[in-house]
Amino acid sequence: METASRAASVTALALVVGLVVVIAAGGGAIAEEPSIRGTPTFTATPTHTPTITPTPTPTWTPTLTPTPTSTPLPSPTPTSTATPTLSPSPTPAPASAHLWLDKPIGPEAEGDRYPGTYFPYGATGGGRYHLHHGVDYMNPAGTLVRAAAAGTVIVAGDDLETVYGKKPDFYGNLVIQELDQQFQGQRVYVLYGHLSEVTIQVGQHLETGDVLGLVGMTGVAIGNHLHLEVRLGANSYATTRNPVLWLKPEPGQGVIAGLVLDAQGQPVPEVPITFFRAAEPGTWWRQVQTYGNTDKETDTPVLVVPDDQLGENFALGYVPAGDYLVKVEINNRSYVQPTTVKAGGIAFVTLTAQE
Repeated sequence: METASRAASVTALALVVGLVVVIAAGGGAIAEEPSIRGTPTFTATPTHTPTITPTPTPTWTPTLTPTPTSTPLPSPTPTSTATPTLSPSPTPAPASAHLWLDKPIGPEAEGDRYPGTYFPYGATGGGRYHLHHGVDYMNPAGTLVRAAAAGTVIVAGDDLETVYGKKPDFYGNLVIQELDQQFQGQRVYVLYGHLSEVTIQVGQHLETGDVLGLVGMTGVAIGNHLHLEVRLGANSYATTRNPVLWLKPEPGQGVIAGLVLDAQGQPVPEVPITFFRAAEPGTWWRQVQTYGNTDKETDTPVLVVPDDQLGENFALGYVPAGDYLVKVEINNRSYVQPTTVKAGGIAFVTLTAQE
């Protein structure tokens, strides 16, 4: 009997010891997960390739609807607090939304049908001329000038008495239209200058393509050409915008615009911008220059107004869709930025000097 009792005790002890061993074997430590390391950012050298920062789209945060609360009144019907409603902020239209002006020179013209790049918007011709507030189309005298959009004629004649530019007889014979179409609630005006003859009258409504005058060289002009301006918000010399960013490209074409900045982040005035097709990087294709910032006649600071969305200081229009290289030289150092042009769009590039 004693022997049986002792055997039972030994068996129970063995079970307890075994259970402890099992628990200890299953309680291994849990390894910590490795922390995620950031991916190193590649910086190309020696050519600086800046990163374009897209314009942020305004967002809105709706106000939570408060829970209705009962108001103790003689009437058994509970009342609810009012729910405030917020309207989302309007999203600014992209610059490409105003690429809707037709060419003011028709297909029958012998000269420029696209704006010339020899004296672009914002140029001074190396300090020889006034800061350019428009673009030019070199054509023989008498070439037909057509309305770039539908609108009403508000000026038709000359500027000998009323100043529409920098001074009297600046544009010579001119026409100014107030367009039917506005941009984000702002009125849009188009000016046609240096005409040899004006063929319409104030108050007349023109449709796109209607003839309004003939190319000439009246006013401050060297050679026969059409001077075209776009004015936004008011019919004023101070409210011009680059027409290249308003003229509708041909099918399959777009626009390149951008900024050239110095090491302090300030726009660099009147430096050449050279464009190459990416497939032919050794062959010069086109060239424009950045906007000037000084009136050479008075040697005073003055600026042409960039696009409200882009804030650019150069632009090139009528660019076939495809891949391009944009090059500028600052302080004897070259900077190149690749870009891709999409049909009907505006490709934006920024080139910043390192020193």
